[in-house]
Amino acid sequence: MKYCLFLLPILLLSSMTQAMPITDATIIQRGNQYSNFSGLYQKGSKGNKKVTGWIELKDNSIYTAWGRHWAEYTAYLTKGVWDIGLNATNHGNLGKPKNNWYNTFKVRSRLTDPSLVTQEILKIKASDREIKHAFSRVEIATAGNYTVRYQWLNDKWGGRNDRLRRDANIQIDSAFFNRVPEPSSLALLSLGAIILISRKRLLTESLSTKHS
Repeated sequence: MKYCLFLLPILLLSSMTQAMPITDATIIQRGNQYSNFSGLYQKGSKGNKKVTGWIELKDNSIYTAWGRHWAEYTAYLTKGVWDIGLNATNHGNLGKPKNNWYNTFKVRSRLTDPSLVTQEILKIKASDREIKHAFSRVEIATAGNYTVRYQWLNDKWGGRNDRLRRDANIQIDSAFFNRVPEPSSLALLSLGAIILISRKRLLTESLSTKHS
């Protein structure tokens, strides 16, 4: 029974991770802490055309209303396994979730050091109200500076005649790099928890025997 008590919180935590942002990663960089990006939005004026790009917000996040724009984040990573990903939400109106107008941000993730290490498409659940996340699990063979580029692929707009004014605009709250503990470390943590639970149980039994 003591083993079940220890595993239950882990199972509950893993079932909830997609429904909340990652806030306790080894390295977290806010949206506006990019090392490079495709450019800032510039409003058009007489004689100058509008330039699409990212818009910086007061909460240190960034968003764009146009697909194919990208932002890069750089961090020093040690040898080992890392979860590298994004915390993101929608800056706009997606309509009622049950209508399934727009469900998922598709973001190309490309990690370099500067050679290509890994590349894949992240799928982040889209929400107007909550920050969601997705990540790639990568094994880093050599310590050093690594840069991950995130490029939004699936822009969508309801159009001028859409009465609901639906608009998908990805907003990057933060990028994260989380070092995954080695199996030996996890085993030691598990053993320590089991020993602690056992000691508490023995102490409780001892006190009950004295009182009786």
